[in-house]
Amino acid sequence: MNPQHQHELKTGLLRGLVWVVLAFVLLLVLNFANSAVAAKPVDRSNMLFPYYEVAEVLNSVATHHHAKDTAALTDQLEALSVATAQYCKTDGKTQPANMQQLQAQYAKAYLAWLELSAVVMGPMLDNNTVRQIDFRPLRLNLLERAIKKQPQGAQGMVLIGSPAKGFPALEYLLTQNDFQGGTPQCNYAHEVVLDIARTVAGLSWQTNPTQANEDDAKALSAGMQLYFNQLVGATHNLAWERMEKPLLKNKDAAGANAGHWPFSEFQLTEKAWAAQWQGIEHLLMVTGQTVPQADTQVIPLEAYLRGLGKIELADTLVTYSSAVAVAMRSNDITKPASVEQSVKALKVLKGFLESEVAKGLKVSIQFSSSDGD
Repeated sequence: MNPQHQHELKTGLLRGLVWVVLAFVLLLVLNFANSAVAAKPVDRSNMLFPYYEVAEVLNSVATHHHAKDTAALTDQLEALSVATAQYCKTDGKTQPANMQQLQAQYAKAYLAWLELSAVVMGPMLDNNTVRQIDFRPLRLNLLERAIKKQPQGAQGMVLIGSPAKGFPALEYLLTQNDFQGGTPQCNYAHEVVLDIARTVAGLSWQTNPTQANEDDAKALSAGMQLYFNQLVGATHNLAWERMEKPLLKNKDAAGANAGHWPFSEFQLTEKAWAAQWQGIEHLLMVTGQTVPQADTQVIPLEAYLRGLGKIELADTLVTYSSAVAVAMRSNDITKPASVEQSVKALKVLKGFLESEVAKGLKVSIQFSSSDGD
């Protein structure tokens, strides 16, 4: 190769190397900029948060979160009862479209239930409502026995054990090929819906006025500690029981076998996770652009912390909660890495709540009703 060609080759290589370096630097700058935007704390500087009493926080959660979600679930259950009754009157002449409509209404009701039961408090905790209407795993032998008994009304259903009724029993029956109108299975399914509706109707979200005496102060402190632990337990339940457990079970499967994911029979896996997260997120972050008022809105943990002057804790809570919200919107069971990202984000949030926020609120971490193995 002559000297001129050697010079041209060296010049070309040098130019190419320069372009590679410039592209690499540009990529670093863009990544840094994106990270800076993502890490930028939420700006609430123009929002003046008042000091919230513990009673105001707890009462707002009962009235504007749980009671509101209970009413929404009641509406969905009423619609499900009507749909089931109509389906069961068809005497075996049902069409696939009828079943699809019934399954769709079931899905709406169950998603409403998941949002309500994400953080278990008040009468749900006292009456063990989750066990009553969402006991898992379903016991098929007990379900078959219950169908043979054909119980009717509240008195008949009270004799049926939780492992043979509730949402899991209805979910199973709606996926069976022999589930037709005019059958004992269909009649029992309608009784199950009515039984769930009665249980939900019995939830009474009473609130307690703020009191100044020492006994009430202790009760409010205990109430806040319980509430905070249930909130932490809810993040654990979503991360571990609902998401990471099935993720690990499917890890060695060839491809993404949707049949191994929870609620996949109705293609509800990601929607179920989103509903449960919504029931948690509503209690963590301020969602609007105005300061929440206890008599009309939920006082989320962020607002409570800001009212206490713990601004840094509140900012970090929003950062970690927002990271979970972003990850949850990207969940796709055909892409396990997306689920892993959500699990990681939830674990970071849970760790922050357990350590820094618990310390800031002077509450101790205890077992909650949502804790699993």
